[in-house]
Amino acid sequence: MALSKITYQKVSLKYGIFVGIAHVLFFLIMRLLNLQNRVELSFLSAVFLIVGITVAISQFKKAKGGNINYFQGLAIGATTGVVSSTILALFLVVYVTVLDTAYLANLQSSSLFPVSLSTLSLFVLTIIYGTIPGFLMAFVAMQWFKRADHAIPERI
Repeated sequence: MALSKITYQKVSLKYGIFVGIAHVLFFLIMRLLNLQNRVELSFLSAVFLIVGITVAISQFKKAKGGNINYFQGLAIGATTGVVSSTILALFLVVYVTVLDTAYLANLQSSSLFPVSLSTLSLFVLTIIYGTIPGFLMAFVAMQWFKRADHAIPERI
């Protein structure tokens, strides 16, 4: 693929979809193990976001010949977070309205969410809870990837 055809939007969309699918699969595994009501465990899925953003930034830098703009890295993190959390949010809306209507009541009774939690607010909060950490994770990752001495080794 030519260098001009690779954009941070395409890279972050690709990895955002991968991370979003990983979030949904993790939730389904938790449901199979009857752990879906343990909201604290859902925060383990942050590992997927960390790995997805790091790999996305790395792949973008590699595709651009080792050059990456600092703000492109931040945008990759934020966009990956938005895409992945939107996929999870859409899944959760379907889940609480069709598959398990009692799940929303369980979230309302937890100390992590307000009692007035609705399906719409769950949707919005899920996206916010993915976007802001995505941006922050990209900020941390870019401290490494922006360095000139962080050269991507050539394969021989």
